[in-house]
Amino acid sequence: MAGAPVLLRFQGAPEDAARQGTVLFYHGFGGTKEKPGAYLDAIAAAGLLAVSVDAVGHGERSYPDFASKFSDERWNSEFEATESEFLQAIDETAAEVPSLIDELLSRRLAAEGRIAIAGRSLGGNVAYASVLADDRITAAISVVGCPRWTLPRMHSPHLHPGRFYPVALMSQAAEHDEHSPAEQIREFHASLVPSYAGDPDRLDYVEYAGAGHFLTPELNADSCERLVTWCLRWFR
Repeated sequence: MAGAPVLLRFQGAPEDAARQGTVLFYHGFGGTKEKPGAYLDAIAAAGLLAVSVDAVGHGERSYPDFASKFSDERWNSEFEATESEFLQAIDETAAEVPSLIDELLSRRLAAEGRIAIAGRSLGGNVAYASVLADDRITAAISVVGCPRWTLPRMHSPHLHPGRFYPVALMSQAAEHDEHSPAEQIREFHASLVPSYAGDPDRLDYVEYAGAGHFLTPELNADSCERLVTWCLRWFR
């Protein structure tokens, strides 16, 4: 769809689910569109349309040299080059979102005012970046993703807090996350407060105490439930 490999999950007919709401979902680093099955199942079970997308360089369009490009050895010896390519994959994935939304709308697989974007880890980064890429997003949910790019980039989402309102934004962080520091996500939400002062309910920050980047099964289940509840709340 719009040049990106996608997986749809829904109950009944996809057009009927889309009338209730569409959630674009992005997997974590090294994952595929099939991997976040629990999230996709929860979205579909709520009567919504889940559209899971292979990020640039992943899944059906995986970089042929993915293993060597992002090996631990290369990350240690050539950190800036490796990290730059990681950020490029995020940026290119987020840049596709407007075209995806265009096609979803044209195929009646999305309805204005009922479009959300969500993702885990790398996908959570994509969710933040996508808010800056398309103003048709109603709600956004980042699960253990970070709004602050790890190398200096003027388009890093954390530098543009004034551009997020009125998107209903939920961030789910883990207290001891070794990849997406909770402190950075917390600071970002604090920077958003002035923009959301007139409608603070559109912001929600969740921090899982004692947890690392890879949430326990129980916390994953809670994450899924919170994500779906947030989308249903803001789809008009």
